[in-house]
Amino acid sequence: MVTACSYILIIASVVVFGYSLSLFLDNFGALQKKVADYREMLSEFDEPVSNTRWVNSIQNILLLLGYATVAYLAGFAPWVLMMVGIKFSISCLLSDRFHLLILSNRETVTKRLYLVHKLDALLNIFLCIFMLLAFVL
Repeated sequence: MVTACSYILIIASVVVFGYSLSLFLDNFGALQKKVADYREMLSEFDEPVSNTRWVNSIQNILLLLGYATVAYLAGFAPWVLMMVGIKFSISCLLSDRFHLLILSNRETVTKRLYLVHKLDALLNIFLCIFMLLAFVL
C-alpha cells in the first residue's frame, strides 16, 4: 500500500539523488570556486563563524531525522533504516568537516578530501537508487 509518506520519501530521494549527482559531477576547480564564493558570502555577514557551523549541523541532523522518519512511516525494515541512518550520519560528519574547512580561511580543499566528498556523493546516489527501486520491486 502506497501512503503519503511513500510519496514524500520518493520526492526526497529524487532531490537527494539530484543533489548528490550534481556534487559527484563537479570537478576540482568548480569545487574550489564554490568554496571561494561561499567564503566571500560568509564574510559579508556579521554572524560569528561558530553560529554558521551550528546552523549547518542542526539543519543536517533535522534532514537526517526527517528522512529516516518518513522511511519508517513508509514501512521500511529496521535494517534499511539503520543503513540510511549510518550513511547519512557519515555524510553529516563529512559535511561538518567540510564546512569547518571552509570556515577556516587558512586551508583549501585537498585532493584527498575532494575524493572522499566524491565517494560520499556516489554512495548517496546508490542509496537513493536503492530506496527508489525498493518501491518498484
